[in-house]
Amino acid sequence: MKNDLFTEIIGQHTAKLLLTEAIERNQIAPAYLFSSEVEGVGKGKTALAFANAILSRGSRSAIAGESKHLDILQIKPTYTENTSQQKSVPAIRVEQVRQVIEFLSTSTVEGKQKVVIIHEADMLNPTAANKLLKTLEEPTTGTFILISSYPQKLLPTIKSRCQIIPFPRLTDEEVISVLKDQQIEATEKILAISSGSPGQAIANMTMLASISTEITSQLEVPPDDILKAFSLSNSISSWNHQTQLWLLTYLQYNWWQKLKSTKLLAKFTQARKQLLHHVTPRNVWDSLLLP
Repeated sequence: MKNDLFTEIIGQHTAKLLLTEAIERNQIAPAYLFSSEVEGVGKGKTALAFANAILSRGSRSAIAGESKHLDILQIKPTYTENTSQQKSVPAIRVEQVRQVIEFLSTSTVEGKQKVVIIHEADMLNPTAANKLLKTLEEPTTGTFILISSYPQKLLPTIKSRCQIIPFPRLTDEEVISVLKDQQIEATEKILAISSGSPGQAIANMTMLASISTEITSQLEVPPDDILKAFSLSNSISSWNHQTQLWLLTYLQYNWWQKLKSTKLLAKFTQARKQLLHHVTPRNVWDSLLLP
């Protein structure tokens, strides 16, 4: 069995084995669901490599080639026109599924079939999901690859039409290897809160870098001074919602490693719940930080 189809993909041995066998046996399913519990574990990169492998049937040059293959269509969630990203949730809309149908109805450009990759397929809105289901039920020369980190949100009838390819969390060693290829070095703290996801590790490092070191250095341990706690609470509560939630995760890991306090864990659980339910941030951080 050839093992060179996915040489650029680190980890994900089961997925690579299943997909390599499908290529070598020329037994390509009509639809696949690349499924994981976390984002950033290689589903998208593997999908593109697999799509190129399908269209080239193992040609090394095509597999390592460009993402702009004319017989590959990639669909991603979008925002509605004239809508702020801060005030809406992206979605895959019925117009995009119609684009898929039109794409599949035209002749191939370079091969004998086409491949459609649907990123974050769990973000199909109800109308789009039903339209996609009907498309999956009809014979086609195309292959669908659905990608989702939240497969439980997909219609069961859509999942039943797909061969599920699991993408588990990577080991710390595999995460380090992925990051090393990008000349990135993550700390032990970052790895610990990244859930086996190189993508999440990069996002965590970006988030940490966006926070003033003056703040993080004062939060190596819980504040023991009331004025200091009030000052920190005042600063943090002005940040955007996602940054505050991220800081909770970071501090919870950091303080637990140093103090092993179950009382603190309970306070973090309460703080996260309150922020998610839009309790006034200043009250949340006062409660967490005041000695």
